Amino acid sequence: MATYTGAKCMVCEQTFKDGDDVVVCPECGTPYHRECYKQEGKCINEQLHEKGESWTKSAQEGGEGLRCRRCGFNNDKDKIFCESCGTPLHESESEAAERERKEAAYRDGVPNEGRVEYSPFGERTVYDKDSVIDGIKLEDYAGYVKNNPFTFLMSFIRFGKYGGKISLNIGAFLFPEVYFFYRKMKLAGFISMIVCAILTVPVMIANFAVGYAGMRIAFSFDVNSKFFVILSSGCWYALMVWRVAAGLLANYFYYKKARSDISEIRKTSDGEKEVKERLSAKGGVSWPAAILGYSMFASLVIGSVFFINQFAK
Repeated sequence: MATYTGAKCMVCEQTFKDGDDVVVCPECGTPYHRECYKQEGKCINEQLHEKGESWTKSAQEGGEGLRCRRCGFNNDKDKIFCESCGTPLHESESEAAERERKEAAYRDGVPNEGRVEYSPFGERTVYDKDSVIDGIKLEDYAGYVKNNPFTFLMSFIRFGKYGGKISLNIGAFLFPEVYFFYRKMKLAGFISMIVCAILTVPVMIANFAVGYAGMRIAFSFDVNSKFFVILSSGCWYALMVWRVAAGLLANYFYYKKARSDISEIRKTSDGEKEVKERLSAKGGVSWPAAILGYSMFASLVIGSVFFINQFAK
């Protein structure tokens, strides 16, 4: 079948695909879908019969089309992606090699028998699923992380092999009040939520005083006083510092938690099946926890604003 993949049946003019039931004319070799040949009852490529020539794919299509390097499908020359498997048709040899390397190195969220490459300071090092990072196999880290593992694994490799604690985490920077709950880091989540709430309350009071989200509140104390202006401004800058710190250190804290949890699971589990099940349950993400964390944060901030307005003099 691979010989005819990408060619067209002369009766229905549909492109042959792998698995199609194809028959060929015994005289000229022109291929047809079996049902199409039965419909005509004969080969309709009379031009070849008159010339005594044999059918070739390139002759039928007026020249060779764009053959996919992955599946061999012969695509029309104006195609950008393979109609059969979606592979880019115009990428260079180096681009194709890089894409294939990444696909082989990382599949289904777990490093396979391919590799994960890390190149600190120009030094190219290859890791596979059995590579050990600070006493833990890379495969176990990936099974624990689950969502977005590739980014985390690169950070884990750097922390465990080369030292350091800094690694950018955009989610923790933008949403420090809920991100740690999302990654099932309860203690860090509560600490971050409380700190963010405390720093946010003065900022929200200043905002509500001038009208925030269509709501303006008349406070029982002077929000334009020098003391409160300095307080709210200081809290805003402190909140930004906290966001930056959370964004830069969240991956390191997650790495330490992952290492601790995986070690405990390995010590107390019976067999690889149980290990994988417990890693999946213990790690990963939790949207319910993130939603609950944000609800507590919002309730704490709004409640504090109204409480202060009620009892402040």
